[in-house]
Amino acid sequence: MFAKSPESFALAPEPELEWDATMDVRGLTRDLHLLGADYSLPDGARGGPAADAPLLRGRVDTRELSPGLVLYRTAVQDLCSMQTTNLLHPGIKLCVLVSGRSELAYGHRHFDLGPGRAQGQAVLVSLAEADRFTRRWHAGRSERKITITLRSEWLARAGLQSRGIERFCHQHLALGGWAPSPRALVIAQQLSSPPPLVEGLQRLWLESRCLDLIVEALSCVAQEERHAARGPVPEGLDARNYRRLRALCDFLDSGEADAMTLPDIARHAGMSASHLQRHFPKVGQMPVMEYMRARRLEKARLALERGEVGISGAAALAGYRSEANFATAIRRRYGLTPSDLRKYF
Repeated sequence: MFAKSPESFALAPEPELEWDATMDVRGLTRDLHLLGADYSLPDGARGGPAADAPLLRGRVDTRELSPGLVLYRTAVQDLCSMQTTNLLHPGIKLCVLVSGRSELAYGHRHFDLGPGRAQGQAVLVSLAEADRFTRRWHAGRSERKITITLRSEWLARAGLQSRGIERFCHQHLALGGWAPSPRALVIAQQLSSPPPLVEGLQRLWLESRCLDLIVEALSCVAQEERHAARGPVPEGLDARNYRRLRALCDFLDSGEADAMTLPDIARHAGMSASHLQRHFPKVGQMPVMEYMRARRLEKARLALERGEVGISGAAALAGYRSEANFATAIRRRYGLTPSDLRKYF
């Protein structure tokens, strides 16, 4: 659930996409200093467009929401087919395609983004040093996309205490294993078409939505570090079954197993139920069904804190029919009641 903006703030509406508005290279590179420099497109003498020729139909917007946090939004249709490049400053790039299709590259990392494409709709990549961004244009192709840039000054100020995130930031062209949640895709769409607010409030609103995406994406990077730090194969497990159980933890975390029974889960893991019950605690730190209950409870807690559900809805998310039993489980695990969680967070 997302809070709606008060109508009293609707003083400066965000313009709708104007498909008849065209943009040449000067308009396209107006705020390029926020992202990089050295924009390059094919020479008109070699089949490229003239310097003042219209390149795009639609809208491009670049703004620095806070020092080192830059939001770049496009809602465009290509008017020609070509390839362009520009030099990007170092930083983390979080790119989400809201609609259409986009072919792009960061350095030697190439991506073909779009619904149903193998690479999905999002990219999380670290530029530890300046490198080139490349975009392939196709006449008539439409694209609505948002890209969040986190430069070093923002990352330093954020004080992120994670070896995984620190390692990610210092590894050039490292990819984060982030697949945006349905909620993240909704947030990206909101960023692409924000509500009408006065300028200062709109900047705060945009920054708050960017932070939601940043937390989800970088949490995946931190989680990858935790997985890597799980240490050697526990005693009594061979490497093959250890990998199976680690993969099973990820499957249980995804929520796809919430309606499955223990025998179903064991079959998914490719082992017997008795083997699963005996060895899963060596990886998950608790029996498998208890692990699932704890994961559901955590999901319900987060939903309560974010204001996405009421207490009855959170109880249902956690798999409880009784709100009283749910409240008892929350209090035992977190030391707070469901009402406290909604009140304090």
